[in-house]
Amino acid sequence: MGALRAAVAAVLGSAAVLVSAAVLGSIAVFGSCSLDYNPARLEEEIAAEVPETVLLDFRHTIVSGEQVWVVLEARRAETYEKRKEIVLEAVSFREYNSAGNLVSEAFADRAVYYTDTEDALASGSIRIYSPEEEASLISAGSLVWTREGKRLEVEPGAPVRLEKEDGSFVEGRGFRADFRRRRLEFDGAVDGRYVWEEDE
Repeated sequence: MGALRAAVAAVLGSAAVLVSAAVLGSIAVFGSCSLDYNPARLEEEIAAEVPETVLLDFRHTIVSGEQVWVVLEARRAETYEKRKEIVLEAVSFREYNSAGNLVSEAFADRAVYYTDTEDALASGSIRIYSPEEEASLISAGSLVWTREGKRLEVEPGAPVRLEKEDGSFVEGRGFRADFRRRRLEFDGAVDGRYVWEEDE
């Protein structure tokens, strides 16, 4: 299974240093109150909701030589070939550089990775941290990573906080980031603080 699709494509692309990660989740099939059931269609719909693979306490490590590059962990991982999805619960991701130092890490309650587009959706409590930038992205909603165009978006109205270890922060709602253009946007008013450190 392509080492769980190359560890969920090096975990959701690591979202250009401040992301990797993935979630709209399982679409319930039990709607439509009609008594005229087509057995073939019903069987196909049920099959789409049953995972081909279920892994518990999943851990995937990408190693080259003796160097660890990526560690992906999840309490539960499910693959759905027909839906072209990998669903992860209680997800953590760590990426390392050639010196073995942590480059970025991400945590999410749930993530869905779309194997056909390599896009991802994360949801629940989300935190992405970059030690090199000494910065974190924190959100409690859903976060979409679009590989084509390298865009990161939070659902409209969802709170987002970008903060640095020096105490600087920016927070607002409806966050969007375009990593190709190096552009960040919020839907409405933002609040924040910038800490200026004078050189000694």
